Amino acid sequence: MIYEYKKKHPEFAEVIDRKSKWETHIVPRLKDIQQWCEEGLTNQVICSRLDIPESTWYEYQNKYPILLELVRMSKSVMDTKVENALLNSALGYDYEEIKTIVEEDKNGKKRTRIEKTKKHMPANPAAQAFWLKNRKRDEWNERKEIVFDTKAQEEERKRLFLNMIKDDVLDADYSISNEEIPELKEPEITEETDEGFIDETDNNDYNGDEENSIEI
Repeated sequence: MIYEYKKKHPEFAEVIDRKSKWETHIVPRLKDIQQWCEEGLTNQVICSRLDIPESTWYEYQNKYPILLELVRMSKSVMDTKVENALLNSALGYDYEEIKTIVEEDKNGKKRTRIEKTKKHMPANPAAQAFWLKNRKRDEWNERKEIVFDTKAQEEERKRLFLNMIKDDVLDADYSISNEEIPELKEPEITEETDEGFIDETDNNDYNGDEENSIEI
């Protein structure tokens, strides 16, 4: 019956026989998708290589569990590598530096020499802080949580406050001290005189005037 309907309506037959992008773009490239996820490529880059929109990419993951499981397992490989690298950076690690040195002797003959040097990379405090803030958030997270009081807590505080007022009445102390305030003494003024000589001329003038006044 379907065959006859397709024969009568070829445009319908074309729509039915048309393959979806899942069959043409995803299934043939599952191996490539696995490799791209292991390399850490983003969903945007993967969709660009598959020539599908991101909405179709997420739709197929929800529709086909095989694709979702493949993506999760493949991405976990790169996540594990990054975690190990972060841990090594946080703790510090030893490594070997290799240098290839080309030397030339007197006769012009070149000789290649490999030089190996052991080095140590010290611990990275930034990596340590990042690790602790994500692995032990309760102890190392700097974010402060704001706790909002509920209506029940507010009523409970009011009740406790009223009970406290009833049980313990505090009298304010308004007593004034009668202790006399000592009077401040005036500072003593010390007069200083400069020693000098008396002018004899002025003294004689004074004595002469006195004698004249007596004779009169």
